[in-house]
Amino acid sequence: MKGFRHKVISSPLWLRGIVVTILAFGISWIAVYDIMSVSFFSPMEKAADFRFSDFYMLVANDRSVKSLHPSIVVVAVDGCNRREIAAALDDIDYCMPAAVGLDISFTEPRDTTDDPLAEAIASCDNLVMPVIADETSSERYTIVHSSYYDRFAQQGTTFAAANIEGEEKARFTVRDFMPVFRAESGDDIPSLAYALVAKASPDIASAVGRRGGKDEALQYSSREFEIIYPEEILGNQESIEGKIVIVGKVRDAGDLHATPLDNFTPGVMIHAYAAATMLDGDFTGRLTPFENWLLAAVACYLVVLLSLKLADSLGDLIVRVVQLTTLYIMIIGGVLAYIRLNVDLDFSNAMLMTSLGVVASDLFNGIFADDGVIARSPEIIRRILTYISRILIHINRLKHEIYKKFSLNNLNRGSVNNDNSVTGA
Repeated sequence: MKGFRHKVISSPLWLRGIVVTILAFGISWIAVYDIMSVSFFSPMEKAADFRFSDFYMLVANDRSVKSLHPSIVVVAVDGCNRREIAAALDDIDYCMPAAVGLDISFTEPRDTTDDPLAEAIASCDNLVMPVIADETSSERYTIVHSSYYDRFAQQGTTFAAANIEGEEKARFTVRDFMPVFRAESGDDIPSLAYALVAKASPDIASAVGRRGGKDEALQYSSREFEIIYPEEILGNQESIEGKIVIVGKVRDAGDLHATPLDNFTPGVMIHAYAAATMLDGDFTGRLTPFENWLLAAVACYLVVLLSLKLADSLGDLIVRVVQLTTLYIMIIGGVLAYIRLNVDLDFSNAMLMTSLGVVASDLFNGIFADDGVIARSPEIIRRILTYISRILIHINRLKHEIYKKFSLNNLNRGSVNNDNSVTGA
């Protein structure tokens, strides 16, 4: 046993580092711990559903660099009836926008004898009408028309999916968007944002299409959009001309969604963020799960090497300082990579594994060090045997006491019931 301990403890540092790193991964697999949980960075109300990229976005959004997007305007029609919405569409069309997206669906007709909304929809150029992309099979969709007014749209009008896609997790936080929904048959279904971009900037839409139609990360940080109300449209013609206009409600309680910034973002604003992400080419690079784990393994290995090298010479306190410094560098490096390079470095695995790497180093030293478990195994075994013998002695004493007590009770009971012991008068 001593020879084995000597071989292990005298092996090269890089080899011991590999062994301890493997031990750290073993601990991570058996530990009862959510490996993706970094909720200590999140606001209290979002702790149930938080991702590491949310922290980056919160930091990026906190910078004082916000500006109105130059190509997107939102027209808020909260509280408007259909006649007022029709007048708003007419006014928007008069201002000659590049594209108009309607983020309102009307399931029932009203004022059928005189319906100005039907006329407004029929006469509005560059209009994108909303539909639902219903998932019929794995990652395949079909169009569901839910608006009565679809029949009045001009020939060639684009019908686009107004779905707000959130993760199928606890709070359905919307972090990504789908430029197009793969149809079960026929042409793919464009998202509302993608259809608007295709009308306003076909070249940009083509570039987005060449990315393969995969889910893209929404860029919420440092973006604001001009919101115009129906009575302000004609007075802000220069704000609408040549731009993308999205018509919808910004205070509809049934259309509020959780995002990395807050839990009450209107759906119409999410469409605006998606369109802005595509127009600006602001696509976020992400690591694959394999690359995330590879990064975690490298970080863990480096921390383990430092722990094994510094523990004997400088002590455990320095090792803990190195660990905290490494975690701090990860956070700062992740923020800078996100803000400067638009790369989402998910350090959640790496942060967990560096912490477990220090624990595994302590465990390794506790087993193989000069005063570790193996070196002290004869003494430990002797102590264990001593404790066992003491326990056995106490058990034997307790057994004799119980036996003696029951024996005396039986003897006394037998004396009382013995007739020979009773003498007559």
